[in-house]
Amino acid sequence: KIVQIRRHSGNDASCLNLNHVAVPALLGVDQDVFISGGSFSFARTIKRKGITNPWEFLDIQPSDNTIYGVADQTVLEWGLKLKTGDTLSIRAESGQKLNVILAAGLKSSIFQGYVLLGIENFRKYFPSSSGSRILLIGGNSDKADLYRETLKERLQNHGIEIESTAARLESFNEVTNTYLSVFGVFSALGMITGIIGLGFVLLRNYNLRKREFGLMMATGFNIRRIRKTILSEQLLILMAGIATGVSAASIATFPSLRSSPDIPWAYLASMTVIIFVTGIAALFISLRAVRSRSLIESLRKE
Repeated sequence: KIVQIRRHSGNDASCLNLNHVAVPALLGVDQDVFISGGSFSFARTIKRKGITNPWEFLDIQPSDNTIYGVADQTVLEWGLKLKTGDTLSIRAESGQKLNVILAAGLKSSIFQGYVLLGIENFRKYFPSSSGSRILLIGGNSDKADLYRETLKERLQNHGIEIESTAARLESFNEVTNTYLSVFGVFSALGMITGIIGLGFVLLRNYNLRKREFGLMMATGFNIRRIRKTILSEQLLILMAGIATGVSAASIATFPSLRSSPDIPWAYLASMTVIIFVTGIAALFISLRAVRSRSLIESLRKE
């Protein structure tokens, strides 16, 4: 089964392009094929009476020079800096202004980088973009190699390039995973720096309060009680820091938490536990510097 798609050139709006895109590439698709096949799924869509499938928007023209379009949700948020319901202003082939209302956002799909229009509207506003520049080919997955070789053999004079949908999605995910890996390295370095800084802050705090601890020993407090007091104070600060950090991170990532079902909660919880445990370890290591002999010597100097 082959689905033919027309293409009008423009800038790549996928995650492979880090720049803001004002004029994305356009695709003219036959929405009836996608409707009948139940193809693709949507992250978000606008509401309109009588519309049960977001692909139906592509067959509607609400007014002159205004049509509906569909794009990958990633393209909307990061490439176009828009959201569903917003209007993308572009130029039709005749030079007139064309308003494209973004009716829906696809979940991570092979159409990342494009804005999809209904085939009839595409022919109307971009008549010279003829022929099928992109083909979607489906069939028995066990015969994928046979399909690929047959198409290469029969269409080699037309410069055909064949890419599996899995490979295309993998190329997009590779960029995302690279960013996540970089952020993971930075977060690990930040955690290490924070733990080292915590140790230095505790030692400085201890040095500034030597007189206070020496006076406590002189009035009957033993070294164990003093260490317990210091630990309770610093533990409260550690817990407050973790709580404010988690709260700030949750607020900053709330849109992703709300829209994505694949949040690694176990990984995030384990990271929080690791931070807490390493903080406790830093507290106990720094408390070893609080010795009765040093406190007595400090008190004698006074």
